[in-house]
Amino acid sequence: MIGIKETKELVKFIVRLAEALDKSMVDKKIDFMDAGNLISALMASVEAFNGINEVPKELGDLDEFEIQDLYAYAKTELQLSHENTEEIVEAAVNIGLQLLHFRNLLAKKGASAPAA
Repeated sequence: MIGIKETKELVKFIVRLAEALDKSMVDKKIDFMDAGNLISALMASVEAFNGINEVPKELGDLDEFEIQDLYAYAKTELQLSHENTEEIVEAAVNIGLQLLHFRNLLAKKGASAPAA
């Protein structure tokens, strides 16, 4: 059993980022005054990106207990009280996997920037 530590950290980052963006967009713009809203997401990003390569392995090894643990984590630790917590967690994982794919594309050796 691999566990879900890295997946939890990824979900935490995505949820914190979404919350920060939501708070910051109240005035329809993000500026320097919104830095305080983004600090929690930035702090969570370090943990999330340090182990992001492990997330696909963890997801491939998920059992029912781990799935329920992930949902409970989102409800308690991340204080998500939405009735659609499961959908939020699934969306966060999918966004995280897309970020991993994007980072891997950027990191490929010999990749060149698109022509302007």
